Amino acid sequence: MPLAMWVAPKAKRRNETMYVEFNSEVVGSDDIKNIIEKNTEFKVIKDMSKGSKREDTLAFNLSVDINTLNDLMEDECDLSELTEDELFEEYLSLAEEIAMDIEEYVPEGAIMDIKAYKWDKSDNGIKLVIIIAPEDMYEVKLRDIMRRLITQVE
Repeated sequence: MPLAMWVAPKAKRRNETMYVEFNSEVVGSDDIKNIIEKNTEFKVIKDMSKGSKREDTLAFNLSVDINTLNDLMEDECDLSELTEDELFEEYLSLAEEIAMDIEEYVPEGAIMDIKAYKWDKSDNGIKLVIIIAPEDMYEVKLRDIMRRLITQVE
């Protein structure tokens, strides 16, 4: 076979786990991913830590099922009375609210930022981005990272 026709096999993908230190404790993104999936209603769609372009920040694209949100909302309001826009706003708000429960599982010395951004009807879920960063990170920087990650997922 002529050399020009030969194509090298794709390299095996290396482990994408990112390790971050919070208060002298090293935490892997895979560890946080597993904690989120085992202890919450959220499914981790993607580890976005490398996309944050920071070595001290973990980030994930999450999804929560609409049925879970509906079950939580049943007692508070009649879903059939809401317009689609109102329902969308309620879903985003509730998804962000219950995502705050993840805070109890993040390492000491870390802060979180959460943003729900999409109702994925094909997946029947609400998509969110969560950032876990050192507590000394400025809020402006946290918002900048969130803006970058939301752009990546849209």
